[in-house]
Amino acid sequence: MSVEESAHPIGFSESYGRRLAVVEDGGTAIPEQIVQSMWFDQQFATEGLCTHKGDPLKILSPGWWNRNEGPDFKDAQIELRGEIRQGDIEVHLDHASWIGHGHHIDARYDNVLLVAVLQTKPPKVLPVSSEGRAIPCLLLGNFLLEDMASLAQRLPLNPLTEDATLARGFCASVAQAYGAERVKTFVRQAGEWRLLNKSRLLRERIERSGPDQGLYEAIMTACGYSRYKQHFRVVSQQLPYDRVRQLAGQDAMLVEAACLQLAGLLPNELPKGTSAVPHFARLRALRRDELGGLRSLPLVWKRLGVRPNNYPERRMAGAARLIARTSKDGLAATLGAIWKTDTKPLERRRMFEALFPRPMGFWADHCSWTGKRLAKPTALIGAARIRSIIGNVFIPYGLALARQHRDLEAEQRVFEFFTAFPKEAENRIVSTMVPRVFGDRPPKRINFQMQQGLLQVYQDHCEPNPSCRNCRMIPYLDDEDKARELFEQ
Repeated sequence: MSVEESAHPIGFSESYGRRLAVVEDGGTAIPEQIVQSMWFDQQFATEGLCTHKGDPLKILSPGWWNRNEGPDFKDAQIELRGEIRQGDIEVHLDHASWIGHGHHIDARYDNVLLVAVLQTKPPKVLPVSSEGRAIPCLLLGNFLLEDMASLAQRLPLNPLTEDATLARGFCASVAQAYGAERVKTFVRQAGEWRLLNKSRLLRERIERSGPDQGLYEAIMTACGYSRYKQHFRVVSQQLPYDRVRQLAGQDAMLVEAACLQLAGLLPNELPKGTSAVPHFARLRALRRDELGGLRSLPLVWKRLGVRPNNYPERRMAGAARLIARTSKDGLAATLGAIWKTDTKPLERRRMFEALFPRPMGFWADHCSWTGKRLAKPTALIGAARIRSIIGNVFIPYGLALARQHRDLEAEQRVFEFFTAFPKEAENRIVSTMVPRVFGDRPPKRINFQMQQGLLQVYQDHCEPNPSCRNCRMIPYLDDEDKARELFEQ
């Protein structure tokens, strides 16, 4: 039995996941949201994709996840039979859902380019728009990397964009009756389970692409925030890490020039009347002299609702500088060395934070090529985003590394760091879940572990069942013996 499969007296507990599997009571229908999340995070084989007819298909961008009425994903970009197309994507469990949901007579679905369906055989009748246009299908069931039951257990549902309006739940009654410690333990173990799943996802990416490339893609994706994460991921896949290291070895600014050029964020000229920008001139010269033939990807950068400090060119420059700064030894070696260091969590956190670029140069006091100068220098990657990258990439990598080498001492170092790590920026789900789960007995301090646990409990229990009726965890939270069984390490 491997270390990952055995019980752990120290380190990350899998108790929450084991209990979740037991109470499933056999097979469970896959929620459509899981398939949507699979599409959004591209958790399927993306090489060799084809439509139901066998036409070659590439996904350039999965689009924006639409939480309102209409198609599931807006403004996606695909390449179909060599032609780049932009439009909407609809995701379904089966072919019958297109007509069953009335999309064939709904004009809001007339811009759908592709219907992604979790089936393996073509439909007997193709989905059609309200105008009678036939829409090709992607049979996702033929491109799965693992069985859907396993994927459904660990795939996040991107809850940060959900409109959460939940009343107090049964957990709050448990906290009121018995004290909050049972519920706290439950939430903490849910946080451990969520981190374990993130570690598994990162390890799978690393197994496919190699440690440096896998980490590079994960970091770039995180630098894109939720709004641009797919754009940044595409850039990291089209500009491989080995090439990045070559460029950084010549001139660190070449990495920024290449990333901006590939993303379509380095224009040929600035608008007439714009004051001279030496930084732009230098990047343009590097593009001309060193990056000949590097074409821009057909990415669309929507800025509506985006704060100027988070404009894509500024985010991309910050990501490029981070990657360039860690390129000498490589990302895997750089992070691995920090995890091997025998030090306290706070000092380790400072070591991670020191990897990120300080505010300097053009982007420290500009948000775009033509915008006004900022009142004071501002970091390209802010403190909240740095914390998010450490929590969602560096910690999962540390755990993956420890389990790869079956090193319980290393896992304990990661666990201590995880339990001491401060929370990310507030989000609507966590703010809603604290009173729902704890009632009048909220924890004095919500750290990263608790925050992750609240998100996991929301995904597994509260979001699909806000009324708490027949909640699978009630028997274990409401009974001391069963609770002790649930919380055994």
